[in-house]
Amino acid sequence: MMKKILQIIFAVILITTIFSCTKKVQDAYPNPNTVDPPSGNKFAGYFTNMLYQWKFYVKDYGEYWWESDLGVGMYAQTHVRYVTPRYAWYSDYDDLENGEGGNGFQGSSNGVQSQYGACYSRMRDWGTMKLELEGLADEQKNDVNVYYQLGTVFKDIWCARLVDFFNSIPYADAFQGKSNVFFPKFDDPKQTYLSILQDLKDISGSLQSDYDKMSSSAQALFKNQDFVFNGDVSKWIKYINSERLRLAVRISGVAETEAKAAISDAITNLPDFECQFSSHTTEVGGAGGYWSRGVYETQYAHFVPNVIMKRMNLGNLTYEPGTDDPRLPVIAMPTKFNDYRGCSMNADTNQVYYTAPYSETYYAYADNLDASLNSSSGNGRSMYNIATYAMNGPNLPAKMMSLSETDLFLAEAELKGLANTGKTAGEHIKDAVIHSCNYWYAINQANAAWRSDVPVVHPAKSDADITNYAETVKTLFESQATLEDKMEILMQQKYIHLNINDSYELWAELRRTRHPLLEPMLFQGVTLTPQPERVKYPSNEKANNFDNYQSVVSDDNYTSPIFWVPDNKKGTSWYGTYLGRY
Repeated sequence: MMKKILQIIFAVILITTIFSCTKKVQDAYPNPNTVDPPSGNKFAGYFTNMLYQWKFYVKDYGEYWWESDLGVGMYAQTHVRYVTPRYAWYSDYDDLENGEGGNGFQGSSNGVQSQYGACYSRMRDWGTMKLELEGLADEQKNDVNVYYQLGTVFKDIWCARLVDFFNSIPYADAFQGKSNVFFPKFDDPKQTYLSILQDLKDISGSLQSDYDKMSSSAQALFKNQDFVFNGDVSKWIKYINSERLRLAVRISGVAETEAKAAISDAITNLPDFECQFSSHTTEVGGAGGYWSRGVYETQYAHFVPNVIMKRMNLGNLTYEPGTDDPRLPVIAMPTKFNDYRGCSMNADTNQVYYTAPYSETYYAYADNLDASLNSSSGNGRSMYNIATYAMNGPNLPAKMMSLSETDLFLAEAELKGLANTGKTAGEHIKDAVIHSCNYWYAINQANAAWRSDVPVVHPAKSDADITNYAETVKTLFESQATLEDKMEILMQQKYIHLNINDSYELWAELRRTRHPLLEPMLFQGVTLTPQPERVKYPSNEKANNFDNYQSVVSDDNYTSPIFWVPDNKKGTSWYGTYLGRY
């Protein structure tokens, strides 16, 4: 009942916050399409509108709120609730269709399933640009083609994400603007991916020349509208190549020839900077409509799982500089015991901590800092660092691609012989650790003024410790005997870096690689190991596109693998009995 009441309250609040936050972005970056612009300038408005759509790069509060404790994060173990047997609905946690009190893996269309409709509605400006571009004179086309090309990038990246969720999606016949096909067919997912990779290749190769054809006034307008790279197309090209690398590695197990060609081309011009931008919010905690608010309001579901903690906290439970992962204190909160303890998926053993003399508890909202730090009534398991995440709204960027992710894709490409990257896989792993440490310390320190009286949530950075730890991980990686053992180390690093910040990407990588090994849930003596492979289509797709839906109905379940899962991984478990202290 309480959940239902909160849902109603949330719906009312969301309407208000969407308008307020959208207005702020419009004030900062005016959309020329709303002010009767001269011919051609409205393309700049289409571009900015597509770039800033919520759920795309800017994470959505509402979507995350629905996902908090029953969705992808829990099943992929990027963040978990402190489950004990008193949460009776988790007894059928592995019943993906009807479990968790009748909700199933995706009981609400407001969570990850909402990505489907959001993509088609929020990327519709691409179709409008495509049609209007055809009617322009060559000189006018030269001034606006860059917007159309980058709009194609945005549309394609979101469509690739939909494939990662749903497998077959309408693609070729979708986004057609005024000539839109009302009932588009579902395309083969592999062909959709290959088409997207071709688009990205073509655009990365032509974007600079497209920009050079723009008039000086058009270039100035582009610089004003581009709040990511300030009109620097060379950075857009590098970013596009990083996405090519990501998507090509993802399909390398089912399309090796095409993947190798894309990777070899893309790695010649990759970013040496973090691809991200400000989400244009000044709010922290419970204000605003951004992702950080979702973390704030669902703090009860943001314990750091063992799958991450045990791979960061290598020695004793207390943090030991020089031994433990330097990211540990900026990612996690200490417990009431002044140490770091991951949350176990063993609900039966968790139960003991809620009986005397422990009497542990958790807090529904993140701002109860004094109660959750070093208090006899505080937590015996670590939550995500409040200063880094929940109370850090203005400093949490909208992430497009991070250096550490690119390093890890390069490591996999080198490890599997997909390309000659110029470094060993172990060297890329070391780079990934260093870049990740720098990334999370920068975000944490940007919020250093908040609760500066509690230094434990704002730890000091040691470059020496970071370098030494990165070398330790490299050595461990290189000492592994098999490719699968090395992939376990690689994916552990991906989980640590992306953590709660990108559950969707980690779920995709988990399904593709079956790494890192997760911890089974034990609930009242029963071992539960659910493996959701995909998301079911929204119900209105069946109702509104019935004839085309028949071509995919047999796969409309939670257990059919996405096309990019290699044959030797299908049907294999992503659970282990021992996580180890890597």
